[in-house]
Amino acid sequence: MAYDISEAKDLVIRAGKELLESGLIARTWGNISARISDHQFVISPSGLAYDSLTPDDIVTVNIEDGSYVGNVKPSSEKGVHAAAYRLRPDVNFVIHTHQDYATDLSVLGKTIVVPEVEADDAKALGPIIPVAAYGLSSTRTLTRNVEKCIAQYPDSRAVLMRNHGPVCMGVDYEDAFRIAHSLEKVCMNRFHNLVGGDLPPVDDPDYRLGKYSRIYHREIQEEFDEYYEIFRRQSINCVIETGAPYIRQISAFGKGIVPYVDDLAQMTGIYIRCVPEEAGKETIARALGGTCSAVLIKGKGAVCTGGSEEDAEAVLMVLDKSCQAALLEKSGCHPKAVNPLGGILENLVYTLKYSKLKG
Repeated sequence: MAYDISEAKDLVIRAGKELLESGLIARTWGNISARISDHQFVISPSGLAYDSLTPDDIVTVNIEDGSYVGNVKPSSEKGVHAAAYRLRPDVNFVIHTHQDYATDLSVLGKTIVVPEVEADDAKALGPIIPVAAYGLSSTRTLTRNVEKCIAQYPDSRAVLMRNHGPVCMGVDYEDAFRIAHSLEKVCMNRFHNLVGGDLPPVDDPDYRLGKYSRIYHREIQEEFDEYYEIFRRQSINCVIETGAPYIRQISAFGKGIVPYVDDLAQMTGIYIRCVPEEAGKETIARALGGTCSAVLIKGKGAVCTGGSEEDAEAVLMVLDKSCQAALLEKSGCHPKAVNPLGGILENLVYTLKYSKLKG
């Protein structure tokens, strides 16, 4: 059941807003597509905000070779969507999300068996959730790795991309979202079983990062004075102090962390330092270094920075997600972090392309 092109574009726009509202993505991360024929699909554009998309922004792409119609650049991961439509004739709507728990479990690189007791979720997802090997975002390697999983597990409706996030392949719009929500439920339960302890579920309406955070702005004099050592770097206009539970738990170990999700590598580089609890603002500023935008503070949480409040909040979100994944390591689960070379490249591409495109 391919969609009429007009309906398909409207559904992609609607899906972007729903993904933002549900917390399955943030900013312009992820991508959305809908099949319009056996040979073409429409997909969200590269780098444009979901909440302001128009039908003219939605790009028509050829399934076979990835070529596209018009001057608007399609999502750089169009190849992943093309693979889904090419290998699954029954798939008509695809969403790639950056949802928390599914991304967390992707770092383990292990296929997830959907418990039989969760019959509704198994019906939505299939019996197995495979994990595609790591590939740098938007590369042919990533596309090939996902394509291999789709072909190898024909009954699976979702594929996890290691250190990145899931691809959910639905018969239609509603089915794709059903898959995404079932996936997060299954992965949340699995995460809590692995990590244990009293952990706040991120899908709890009371779990809001802002609830644990304080924001400082360059343009407000008393806030500027509070973090003068950081604000004197001209590229920083917002600082967020956070004591969010996952971040605070990781900070309590008193050690820096490497990024477990590539979102964090893109925004902070390959290492986030940790400073002592009593560290002053100058020490925090030095720990940020030249390009890193976050630093852990032992037992207290972290400080995140950005060129705007939106940028600093994005750093906070991906740090929180990576700290969730880091808890898997502390629980003896042996997750694999983004490799240093991949992290450097992710950061370079983000700095040179995405951040400029967003501006």
